[in-house]
Amino acid sequence: MTDRDKEGAMLFAVKLLGLRSHSRDELERKLRKKGYEVSCIEKVMEKLTLQGLIDDRVFGEEFIQSRSRRKPAGKLRMRSELRKKGVSDTIITTLVSAMDSRELCLKAAEKKIRSLHARSGADKKKRLEQFLHNRGFEWQDIQPVVKSLLEAGGAGPDDQELYQQESP
Repeated sequence: MTDRDKEGAMLFAVKLLGLRSHSRDELERKLRKKGYEVSCIEKVMEKLTLQGLIDDRVFGEEFIQSRSRRKPAGKLRMRSELRKKGVSDTIITTLVSAMDSRELCLKAAEKKIRSLHARSGADKKKRLEQFLHNRGFEWQDIQPVVKSLLEAGGAGPDDQELYQQESP
């Protein structure tokens, strides 16, 4: 490993970090893919960590905030996406437990329900529940959110009876 290799790897890493935050694992993978040696990558990662440019906890917080603004998702989906980014389970558990899953579920449901206006009550309820489930929300958050939206959204007589029956 030459100083030039180390300098090139550092410049590439800083360039990537300038575009968006990266987890430690994600940045290491990109440096390996670019062809830098493991010993060079380790030195660069150590220096970036000491400078405070890499911090998986901060990355995770930023990721959750950004994702929640654009495309709200539940704790299950966030856990999965953070794991794919290489964030440790300890950090993920801390970050996910701090999420307001019910509020995010409501935000996602309000956005989705607009596209379901022409559907019947039962179909609307089913599609909304499936959508929220696919976004990683848990039933304990989905049920009250869907119920309140259908009741508040000018639900017809058929919609009123939907929640008198138990949903799965």
